[in-house]
Amino acid sequence: MARIRLVKRQRIYRGRIITLVREVYQAGGRRFAREIIRHPGAVVVVPMVDRSHLLFVRQYRRAVGRELLELPAGTLNRGESRLACARRELEEETGWRAHRLKRISQFYTAPGVLSEEMTVFLAEGLSPSAAHPEPDEIVTPVMLSLRAASRKVQTGAIRDAKSIIGVLLAQRLLAGKA
Repeated sequence: MARIRLVKRQRIYRGRIITLVREVYQAGGRRFAREIIRHPGAVVVVPMVDRSHLLFVRQYRRAVGRELLELPAGTLNRGESRLACARRELEEETGWRAHRLKRISQFYTAPGVLSEEMTVFLAEGLSPSAAHPEPDEIVTPVMLSLRAASRKVQTGAIRDAKSIIGVLLAQRLLAGKA
């Protein structure tokens, strides 16, 4: 592989969460440009109510213009650990607390254009608390059996990538394959 060298970086936009940059690279005597969305990172939580039920949230997503069924998730705050973010997001969005949170995976959401790295946590030993979503979040907790969630993944009723990954990882863990 040719050595890749950054030639120029220009910030195009800086928002509350993301920054859009244009970078020019040189490799093998050629120059090319890419627009990249810089993101601080995020977590997704797989809340196991018991050995066969998961907790999801139904949430409207403006980017796709529809409600989605998703596992609880959220963006890291500045200086916040991934574990603290997982605890915060689970309680904010669902009104449940986890007595045990275990990191089970990490992945890039869209590495062709986005730097976001997402950490997946398994949450167990749940107890009810009080939900307190962010002012711009309209979320409704939904409990599903793992079997029903798996069917929804297969039929496309669950279309959110982080939730698909979480459901598949939960299946593997509970089957003793992970």
